[in-house]
Amino acid sequence: MVAPSGIPTTLLTPEVLQDPYPAYRALREHRPVHWDPKLNGWFVTRHDDVYGALRDHHRYSSQRLAQMVDGRVPEALREKAAPFIAVASEWMWMNDPPHHTKLHRLMNRAFTPRSVNSMEAHIDEIVAMLLRPHLESDRMDLIADLAYPLPAYVLADLYGIPRADADLLKGWSDAMKVFIGGSPDPGSTADAATAALDEMMRYFTQAIAERREKPADDLISRLVHAEDRGDLLTERQVVAQVVLVLAAAFVTTMDMIGNGLLALLTHRDQWERIKADRTLLTGAIDELLRYDGPVQLTHRRATQDIELRGARIKEGDLVYLVRGAANRDPARFPDPDRLDVARKATEHVAFGAGIHYCIGAGLARLEGRRVVDALVRTFPDMRLDEERRHVWRADNIQFRGLRSLPVRTGRA
Repeated sequence: MVAPSGIPTTLLTPEVLQDPYPAYRALREHRPVHWDPKLNGWFVTRHDDVYGALRDHHRYSSQRLAQMVDGRVPEALREKAAPFIAVASEWMWMNDPPHHTKLHRLMNRAFTPRSVNSMEAHIDEIVAMLLRPHLESDRMDLIADLAYPLPAYVLADLYGIPRADADLLKGWSDAMKVFIGGSPDPGSTADAATAALDEMMRYFTQAIAERREKPADDLISRLVHAEDRGDLLTERQVVAQVVLVLAAAFVTTMDMIGNGLLALLTHRDQWERIKADRTLLTGAIDELLRYDGPVQLTHRRATQDIELRGARIKEGDLVYLVRGAANRDPARFPDPDRLDVARKATEHVAFGAGIHYCIGAGLARLEGRRVVDALVRTFPDMRLDEERRHVWRADNIQFRGLRSLPVRTGRA
């Protein structure tokens, strides 16, 4: 169902989940602050408003988990979700200062520019390993064969856990993503999210115990032994932040790579520009993030009544800051629906803004650069497979990504 202005009555429709950008355009133009009754919150879609709210943690609080659950999960099922909610409430991105400040200082030690840059050769090795079986083949699936295993192996190595456990990481991450991401049937996802959390708690609690006895050079060890002004994290806090990195970094990096490669292969002229001039890569990754980013929206809770674009947001209301809409706002980005790898995409909000700007942004950009660089060098004639269509997951409104991306490598 669509309103006369082109605004859907709810954004939780198959059509919008497949391609949200027409709905975003209608919202920006006709109702930039829009109440969605099914999602029980306000959708904010213009760049200035989204960017401003992301930087205003006083009026737009990150402590919003209760509102998210109340608006999505039927009351009869909330008890099932309680264990998940208890741990998720410890996540850095679900907190405001001063607790957020402490967690951010500790977590940021794992993602300094120096530590990220030191991973370039390691990432190149993983990419080369993943591409090697396809060097003599004309077909591959860029999701299953590359975009999924790359961040899985990077995270496993960062955690100091066996790469053989990468499938566990993906399964857990998928269950959490659909539950917190706003699925059309949120009640049905509570069991899977809670079961995933239980498995993760047991897995990482054991890993933490091992690191307490025998520290290693990995993220879990650094969190276990890190102090912030004399304070150590509790075991529960360590587990929560380890789970947060998994939830925040795994699927989003996979989707960044998948969405970006689809955009480049759909806009063949942009693929050719990068082939001809790989110095464009740094800016190109940001343009791909702007054009079709993996995180489509961020939630906040209003801490006071707010007047915005003629709408009255009440204290306690859930606010959806729609990054995907903000990144296509023509008031900020000229000709925003055009992909331009040479665009100076300043102030896109694919990684957020303000105190909650993604701490893993540097690592994600690095993985994106190394993947695109490797593909244009190894398979310069790669193209979409005309016999097999790509498939979007389309299972939630927050995290946008592909289930499959079949390509022809050009090696036949």
